[in-house]
Amino acid sequence: MENQKKEYKPKINKLSKRKVRIYNRALNRLMTLMFITFIVIVILLNILKTDKTFSEEENRTLATMPKFTIKSFLSGDFTEEYTEYVEDNFAGKKGFVSIKTNLETLSGKTEINSIFIGEDGQLFEKFKEGSEEETSAKVAAINSFSEKYSDLNISFMLTPTATKVLEDNLPKYAPNDDELSYINNVFSGLNDNVKTINPYEALSENKNEYIFYKTDHHWTSKGAYIAYTVMCEKLGLTSTPIDNFKIITVTDSFYGSLSSKIGIQGKKSDSIDVYIPKESDFIVNYVDEQKKSTSLFDSTYLDKKDKYSIFTGGNHPLINIKTLGDPNKKLLVIKDSYANCFLPFLTSHYGEINVVDLRYFYDDLDKLIENKEITDVLFLYNANTFNSDDSILNIGA
Repeated sequence: MENQKKEYKPKINKLSKRKVRIYNRALNRLMTLMFITFIVIVILLNILKTDKTFSEEENRTLATMPKFTIKSFLSGDFTEEYTEYVEDNFAGKKGFVSIKTNLETLSGKTEINSIFIGEDGQLFEKFKEGSEEETSAKVAAINSFSEKYSDLNISFMLTPTATKVLEDNLPKYAPNDDELSYINNVFSGLNDNVKTINPYEALSENKNEYIFYKTDHHWTSKGAYIAYTVMCEKLGLTSTPIDNFKIITVTDSFYGSLSSKIGIQGKKSDSIDVYIPKESDFIVNYVDEQKKSTSLFDSTYLDKKDKYSIFTGGNHPLINIKTLGDPNKKLLVIKDSYANCFLPFLTSHYGEINVVDLRYFYDDLDKLIENKEITDVLFLYNANTFNSDDSILNIGA
């Protein structure tokens, strides 16, 4: 009996191992087939899809297919540009980014794609200060401009973002450079005839108010109004009381640029308020688009992803605004998108306002200043954009 047991056991083990090998082989073949099928589907989707030129989710222009040349290939430029093109136009990118972000969030990560996830779902854009050489070049460009136009009233508002003002809500030990230190560094290098405006203290005093969006990198209209009162105090202007504006909540379902970058909408959506001057009529001319309006707001964007573009319809190379303000005061605003919701507060102080975004403006700025008889200039940037974008260097071009 014992010998029979010894002979019988190996037969069972041998049979079991064979079944396991067959099962594993079948599973491997199935997984390989599924993987190949997935790759083929992705390749076909990328071949058949139509490339987009603009991403509403990320609110930016997408990379286009680069032209192949031997020179660009050997230099590595083609490979780099093609990689950017594939990353921007990959089929299903939004879904893959969302899955990746959700997995990272579940694992406890609080920084994704240079976006910090703070308390109560507040999103923050990481601030990494540029090199001293880059900052010095930007300061030198503004100084050169101010020396060239020493007869104009020139001011520069450089505002901190939520990353600094609401820093108490950042994740603990978040690796971040100090925006306030950066602003002070920029201001310390400017000529004396450039009036500097830093609304940090006023914004910080009101940090419990809704002054920054939770899912977007911009300040709210209320945050902009607070900064406007600081500007008026610094420039000797009488600020328009908040009661002189009709405040309307135009949407409560806004998910902004920061939520788009990490592929999730966040715990709560944002609301957008517009401040409409009650006693001010003006004509807005979007010069390059050859379009005129009697409003600084474009409600068509409320049906789109980028709802912040309700303010002036987004960024434009040049906007001309004629108002009932002082006809002897003509303002040039050189700005980033933080100025878009700030403009309504300026209309009662200046008879004419020209708004230039150097990222898109390629005309002759000197000619504009001369033809429009500019008397005042306001640079208005947030610290993160001014730090990362080099378009201010075009001011001397």
